Order: sequence, then structure tokens, then C-alpha cells
Amino acid sequence: MHVDPALRAFAGDAVQIAAAQVRVVSAKEEWASSDRVAPILADCETLARDGAMDCRSALGALMAGEGAQAFVDGWVCAMTRAWRNAPLAQIPFRHSYSSGSGAMHLHRAGGVTLALLIVEPNAAMPPRTIAFTDCDRWELVIAGNGRGRAYDWSGAGPPEVTNLVLQPGLRLACDRSRSRAIVSLDTPLVILRVSCERPCPRATSEVEIATGRVVHRASACPAEGRAQLSAALLGAMGRADAAPVLADYACGQADGGARWEALRHALALDTAAGFAGLSRLAEDPGDELAPAARALRVSLCTTYPQLANLCEAPCRA
Repeated sequence: MHVDPALRAFAGDAVQIAAAQVRVVSAKEEWASSDRVAPILADCETLARDGAMDCRSALGALMAGEGAQAFVDGWVCAMTRAWRNAPLAQIPFRHSYSSGSGAMHLHRAGGVTLALLIVEPNAAMPPRTIAFTDCDRWELVIAGNGRGRAYDWSGAGPPEVTNLVLQPGLRLACDRSRSRAIVSLDTPLVILRVSCERPCPRATSEVEIATGRVVHRASACPAEGRAQLSAALLGAMGRADAAPVLADYACGQADGGARWEALRHALALDTAAGFAGLSRLAEDPGDELAPAARALRVSLCTTYPQLANLCEAPCRA
């Protein structure tokens, strides 16, 4: 692997690395504390507490298009000057890029993120499925032109489709029942976005546009995602002693996807403990998983009649 001599020299000089990072971090702090930017970032803190965008706030005015181009230009100029003097310094912002789509997180306050998104023309295409996430998002097109689609979904049937003309100044708002897709682009698209996570978000649903069929669900809560991974790990390790714990978790108050995953592994690790949890879940009339649990219990008792002996009441298999 070829390593540029300048990069090799930089990597071996701890003093130079520290000095370069000080330059870019100082530029970030100077930008964030400027008279134009500080009120906007403070409003992100307010939004994180209140959960509702105030159109009269500095952040609300920004997302309405007032001074948005100047805001983005100011960030670009401030950080470009710093990187010009320290081109090998690490970017002091969380960022990602994959297959023509990138994101730069300018600020994070609680569950609120202010970010710049870029989508290149090769990454735009008509989707077959669309994801609906339980998160409030406000978007403003800063640059670029193309076509997009907005999708409104009630939870039953195919989503309603609205065609969009993507151009600077276009404002979009999305939540768990509304999503959008970028279909085609003439030029790269730059979007300023504010997203606000809910305290207890519902699962993200990926929906087939033509039919409205849910093809995939995923927990929107990191803690519940970790719970699913933990359940899968315990199952892979064959930890039968964890089956009662998994069964109890399945009967708790977490996201349905995480609880169902725990129940599945509990059944595989220890049939008696897992089936006891399944029966408790099936008999809870207020649990959203109860109908699925009852159907699974009937199916298991039909396939394995001996399981009916584990029910406190006779199973109607």
C-alpha cells in the first residue's frame, strides 16, 4: 500500500498532529460561538427539551430559509480556512459517506441533530420500498435540482405519492407517517436538515410502495437494538440459563421487535421457559404482541402436542 510521504511524516509527528487539531477545533468553536450561529445552536437545545419547532426562533427562521445560504457558506468558509492551514487534520464533526450520499453533523444537542446532507446524481433513483421512521425531520434544499417524491402512509394500504420538484428553497417535513425519496438529480443536491428524535420511538417500518406491505421492521431505539443483538448472541452461545431472563424481557414494555427476538431465542434455548413466556404474552390482552403470540402458541401445540401439557389452561390447538 502506498502511503504519501507527507502523510507518513505527519503521522509520525505528535506535535504537528496536536497543532493541526487545535487549529480546526478552534475554528469550529469560533464558528459555533459567532453571533449568527450561537442562537441557532441554542435553539437546538430548546428543541431537544420541548420537542416542537418554534417558527419564531432563530432555528425556525433558518429552516424557513432566512439566511440559510449564508449560514452554510459561513460554515464552509470558516472550516476551509482552518483546513487550508492544516489539511491533514481530522474533521471535528461526525460525518459519513456511502454510495453517493453523505452527511455532516454540524451540531448535536440531546436528540436533535443539525446536519448538511449531499446526494450525488448517481445515488438518486426511484425506490421500490420506503422507510417511515418515528422521528421529526425538517429539511431545506440549499443547492441542486431534480425530482423527488413524498410518501404519506396511514399504516394500511399503499402510501400516497406526491411528486416534488427539488430546487433551492424547497422545504420538506417528515415524520413517522411521511417520508421522501430523491428520484433523479440534474446536479448534486445539498440539504440542510434538523432531526428530532422521540423519547420512545416506535419501530421503523420499511414499506413496499406498490402494495403497502411492511417488508422490514427495525427498532429505532439504540438500547433495544443492543437488546436484540444480546439476545442473538446468547442464542448463538447456547446459554440455556439465559432463557428465563429472555422470556421475562419478552413480556416487558420494550419495543415489540426486540421482545419478539428475545422470545424466539428463549424458545430455542429452553423450551419450557420460552413456552411459559409465550403463554404469558398470549394471555396479556393489552400487549400488541398478544395476537401473534396466541397464533404461535396454537401453531406450536398443533405441531408438538406435548407442549399443550405446559399450558396452565388447555390449549385450543
